[in-house]
Amino acid sequence: MKADLIVYGKIATVDRENRIAGAFAVKDGKIVACGTRESCSGLLGPETTVVEQKRGLILPGMTEGHAHASSTGELIFGVSLYGMTTVEEYLRAIGKYIGAHPKKDVITGKGFLNGAFSAPGPTADLLDRISGEKAVVIQDFNGHTCWANSAALFRAGIGEKTQDPKNGIIVQYPGTSRPTGWLKETAMDAVDAVLPPYSLEDYKEALLYYQKMQLENGVTVSFEPVFSRGEDNALRFRAYHELEEEGRLLLTMRAAYTIYPDDDPDEVLDTMDRMKNSLNGEKFQMIALKIFVDGVAEGHTAFLREDYADTPGYRGHSMYPQEKLDLIVEKAMKRGYLVHTHAIGDAAADCILEAYEKGQKACGGAETRNAVTHLQIFHEDQIARMARLHVVAVPNPYWHWKDPVLFYKCEIPYLGRSRAEKEYPMKSLLDAGIVTAQASDYPVTVPPRAINSLHFMVNRKKPGDKETEALGPEECVSVEEGLRVLTWNGAYENRLESKKGSIEVGKDADFVVLDRDVLTERKEDV
Repeated sequence: MKADLIVYGKIATVDRENRIAGAFAVKDGKIVACGTRESCSGLLGPETTVVEQKRGLILPGMTEGHAHASSTGELIFGVSLYGMTTVEEYLRAIGKYIGAHPKKDVITGKGFLNGAFSAPGPTADLLDRISGEKAVVIQDFNGHTCWANSAALFRAGIGEKTQDPKNGIIVQYPGTSRPTGWLKETAMDAVDAVLPPYSLEDYKEALLYYQKMQLENGVTVSFEPVFSRGEDNALRFRAYHELEEEGRLLLTMRAAYTIYPDDDPDEVLDTMDRMKNSLNGEKFQMIALKIFVDGVAEGHTAFLREDYADTPGYRGHSMYPQEKLDLIVEKAMKRGYLVHTHAIGDAAADCILEAYEKGQKACGGAETRNAVTHLQIFHEDQIARMARLHVVAVPNPYWHWKDPVLFYKCEIPYLGRSRAEKEYPMKSLLDAGIVTAQASDYPVTVPPRAINSLHFMVNRKKPGDKETEALGPEECVSVEEGLRVLTWNGAYENRLESKKGSIEVGKDADFVVLDRDVLTERKEDV
């Protein structure tokens, strides 16, 4: 047998022993040899392509543990406010976009920071200055709140007599019942109905945009917790299936179907079974159920063990009664699905870990790889419990730094300095033996550059930042640990470790070439 491809260079295999190899060979898309130059050179034939990488480092293809790929439409079909940090910048960008799209009756966008606004937060009055007739609905950077103008509120039927929906907040001007235009969590559903629907082709375009971006960044495996309902939800899954059928899906994509508090668990799982049977292929598969237990700290919707620092007597709440959460997890596990859960607050983490433990007992202790993602406020007792249950952690290293808006204007005021300084554990998870992947939560993080995630893991500071102190420097990980998080651990999260995540014989030949050797350079330069 002669190889189709032989790659020479410094190769971080990320195998069980973290071996450094000098070469590997590929045949029909699979790695058939990995070791020294000499051990692979015998597979060299007249048709073999040879790559000689004299510098840098070669890695397994990297992974993305939680990204809303199908939500790319919010970026490419609307106004992007990412990278801006002031209200004035937001209004200029929105006004410019409106001027450039005179035929659009509804203006959408994404990316504002809640902490950029003074009290009472984002208001319709601000947007009305630049658009009184068109409906304007802008999501914040993490998708848990939105900013709507008066036209959008009117079309959505939101007024002074509108009550907060379950698990949602319609923010009002202090001392009045007048909505400000800032809507949190499920309160956004009403204005969602105002937005123009995306078509199947729109979703395919969005997914191809996401795929190109991730492949350019060295990511070959990605997990999406698809976050929608009804026909729109079905279109997102169908877009993946059709792209694979057309031979245009190059990323290995795994996905979750999201359940909501008012859903019937059996109906959701029946729908998942039907979709899985009709849509799953090789590249795309639905493998998990996604659950939201709480919201986000900056929206005061995270569920905390102790009160918010700025709101005595209030600590948020779980979106589910514990009994229903337990039931959902057990039913999903019995059907063979992974459960992937959003938990920002420590009390939310308590709720889902309790449900996971009960679910494992009900299923006879079967291996499940259920996951908890985000893990902002998380404690030693919870880490120990997570390790005992073999739950996968999917934190977001891109957020593990002292952001001048989020950390200083939201997290310290809302959580108090003590909790804020200890947020987002990372090394503690690895030291406890927890398989820890990583995620951008795109489009929360734009762009989601995996190599930047490595920098955040080992430095807990923004790349290039020489001044800001690290967020919890004791939680910095080694480069070797970070590379495993980016590769093998993410494959494990998705039940793909037999095919992906390391450069070993028998695995898919997914690999990335870095122009620098991150194993030898200063960690500040990674």
